[in-house]
Amino acid sequence: MLRSPNLARRQFVNRRPVQRTALILGVLGGLLLLVNLWLYVGYVQTRSSNATQLNEIEARIAEENENLVAADSTLASADLRLQNELVWFLNQRIDERSFGWSVLFDRLAGLLPGDARLNSLTPQFSARQEDRSAVRRGDFESGGEQPVTLTIQGTARDGEAVLELVDALFADPAFRDPNLSQENRTARGEIAFSLTTSYLPHTAEALAAGERLESAADDGADDAGQDDDGEEDDDPEVST
Repeated sequence: MLRSPNLARRQFVNRRPVQRTALILGVLGGLLLLVNLWLYVGYVQTRSSNATQLNEIEARIAEENENLVAADSTLASADLRLQNELVWFLNQRIDERSFGWSVLFDRLAGLLPGDARLNSLTPQFSARQEDRSAVRRGDFESGGEQPVTLTIQGTARDGEAVLELVDALFADPAFRDPNLSQENRTARGEIAFSLTTSYLPHTAEALAAGERLESAADDGADDAGQDDDGEEDDDPEVST
């Protein structure tokens, strides 16, 4: 096959494919550059936002530490005696609401002689002044029971019944230091008396619980004895 003669002064070279390839690569390079630039801007913004949040968190931590130091300082400088009095006052109110009246009445009913009767019973839940002073000093015994002051007024047939009641209060562990403060004879010939004593509610409840257990044990023993007595001998008697 014969080629046509090339009459050009310079040899012809087709550069269009190379130029197109270079153009495509340039466009792709520009796109990659834009993507990298966008990613970099996002990274800088995220880093700035994270740095701002970190600074805010550090500022909050520092503020909380300052508040904690201030709270510790306030607690260290607080009046502990005032707090002890507040606790003492709250305990008194709790004792008033949880006072066991039924246990007290049952206890007094067992101690009251048959020739005497009670007309009024007034508990005083406020502790004595020396007890409050002990609370202020902080030497109040832990686990100690706070007594309740009782004012008892009643009448008796004679003075012997009144003394019998006082002796019974002395002998009962739930009462302390009974004091016969007043004793007068009425127009009917009876003895009107007034006395004060310290009452230990928790001790009385413990004694009552023990007495109930003893009573239940005695009842069980009596029932068992009755069952033994009521049994019949199944073996017939043999006489010779």
